[in-house]
Amino acid sequence: MSWTGIQAGEFTTWGNDKGIDIFLDYSAEVISNVSGGERTGTGYNGLSSFGLDADLGQALGWEGTTLRVSGLDLHGSGIRSRVGDIMGVSNIEGYGSARLYDSWLEKSFEAKSLSLRAGLLLADDEFATLDTAGLFFNETFGWPEFISMNTFNGGPSFYAPALGGRLHWEPSAAIYVLLGLFDGDSLDSPDGDDTVNRHGLHWELGNGQGTIIMGEIGYRQNTGGEDVLPGVFKLGAWHHDSSFDDFGGGSAHDGTQGIYASAEQMVYREYGDQGLAVFARAGYAPEDRSEVEYSFQFGASYIGLIPGRDIDTFGLGLSHATISSDLPGRTSETVTEAAYEYIMSDEFTIQSSVQWVLDPGATDELDDALVFGLRTNLSF
Repeated sequence: MSWTGIQAGEFTTWGNDKGIDIFLDYSAEVISNVSGGERTGTGYNGLSSFGLDADLGQALGWEGTTLRVSGLDLHGSGIRSRVGDIMGVSNIEGYGSARLYDSWLEKSFEAKSLSLRAGLLLADDEFATLDTAGLFFNETFGWPEFISMNTFNGGPSFYAPALGGRLHWEPSAAIYVLLGLFDGDSLDSPDGDDTVNRHGLHWELGNGQGTIIMGEIGYRQNTGGEDVLPGVFKLGAWHHDSSFDDFGGGSAHDGTQGIYASAEQMVYREYGDQGLAVFARAGYAPEDRSEVEYSFQFGASYIGLIPGRDIDTFGLGLSHATISSDLPGRTSETVTEAAYEYIMSDEFTIQSSVQWVLDPGATDELDDALVFGLRTNLSF
């Protein structure tokens, strides 16, 4: 999912002896466009997530079976319309509602290092991820626009999961394979009407908007020990089988697709998890039917940069998206971001961000925007 705040905490110890963990998390941010864009101004975003994870092997004797049921509540008034950008300066901004969220049943086969998951799924939880970029506010460092802007309503991602299934296979400790099949429109509205599925209970698979198939293969290196520099390298592809207009006025296309690649590598280690890591990712989609032809992200993060703050993280990132040349008057948008995560405890963190958005909306009609953000994350 695009939201990359703290992980689910344990709200209560009730049910622990039965393999049940109940969690409740809350994130709140104040974010301000201080210059440029459509207009200046400040907004507030609030996100609460809640639910339970159940080991059904421990609870019911169904070995290797896990259940997740979760909900999401979004509220506040963000500033995306003030900035006028395409990437999204906040990864917790979305349609304000309470909804059924990431909810699924998973069966693991330990002997074959294989797991199958089905239910309401978030593709951005597992596909095309950049763990090293998890502290940034901008959506581009989570679910990339080379997928989100070239499918219906962003694809199966924060804040609207989609019906689907996923296979995860690890033939060795170094290699993994992901395959996923998802509903082609998680809002179930070709017009992008958030109210149609405002509570996450309007379930359809296909129904005119087709399906999305995703595949990814990854290679992990140097995963063992504290005296090595770990890294992960990924190749992926996706295909949406619905009909897509041709921007040049030709016949509609029976489907669209894209490819991507990413790399994350620790390049310097101080001690434990402390040190410097770098990341890069790029994706491409055909320009005759894709709003974003290609985009790329790269940057670095350092855990423990400031003496005495050994688990805080500082990061710098840049993302660039190029619009299809078949869309006149549109060019590209670039964002640079500096972010810091201050960890007070396992239950409370503070994040800060500064973003510079060049050519918001991928046009030359708006001045470059300067955006400041401050976010707190609570895990109960």
